[in-house]
Amino acid sequence: MQHIKKLLQKRIKQTGLSKNIRTSLLIQEFEKIIPEIIGDSASNKIKPLFIKNGTLTVACLSSAVMAEINLKKQLIINKINKKFDTLALKNIRFIL
Repeated sequence: MQHIKKLLQKRIKQTGLSKNIRTSLLIQEFEKIIPEIIGDSASNKIKPLFIKNGTLTVACLSSAVMAEINLKKQLIINKINKKFDTLALKNIRFIL
């Protein structure tokens, strides 16, 4: 008899949802840590859009906020990767 956790993991892999779930979790972690790093007011001016090939694309309403995140980009990447124990995120790119 298999545990429900193993059955769910197997089913998620079969349906191809694991990539979407992982992407959602990475974006959720970004949204969680970004106010700690750049502050609440600045974090309201950005929106993570999607992850493709390990690169998170973030929309910014302000070039000043974009510059601040860019300066702290490696810190953000390291925190997210530490949380997931892998090299899940390689880069962050910005759209104004």
